[in-house]
Amino acid sequence: MLRIVLLCIVVIAIVLFVPRLLSHSKTPGVGSAAPDFTLPSQDGSLVSLKDYRGKWVVLYFYLRDQTPG
Repeated sequence: MLRIVLLCIVVIAIVLFVPRLLSHSKTPGVGSAAPDFTLPSQDGSLVSLKDYRGKWVVLYFYLRDQTPG
């Protein structure tokens, strides 16, 4: 019985922690430069951050209307 409990704990630990350890993406810190990216605008055209280099940029994300959260 003890082996089964220990095995379950090990499996849960692997499932929770291995993806975080293997993730190579870093979250930018407060005040650091944003990584370059390209996203579709509301009219479908692509907008790149590099197009606004040297200017003030405000990004605003919101949940889709009528969704929980």
